[in-house]
Amino acid sequence: MLTLEEILLVSADRVASCRVEVQLDLDEVIARFENVGFSRKEVLFAMSELIGEKFAALPDMPKLH
Repeated sequence: MLTLEEILLVSADRVASCRVEVQLDLDEVIARFENVGFSRKEVLFAMSELIGEKFAALPDMPKLH
């Protein structure tokens, strides 16, 4: 079983690289939903809920409230 410290420890360099890649797709996703009439706030809430649900199922992820 992983300790909380091991769970929360991630490489800052890998997070930065991942963020760059996610940002490219994220801009396209947000624009696509805005183009069909959803507000940025609606997109934010929907994506936040989906991400929370998706990662909550992983056994080694901390539960964030």
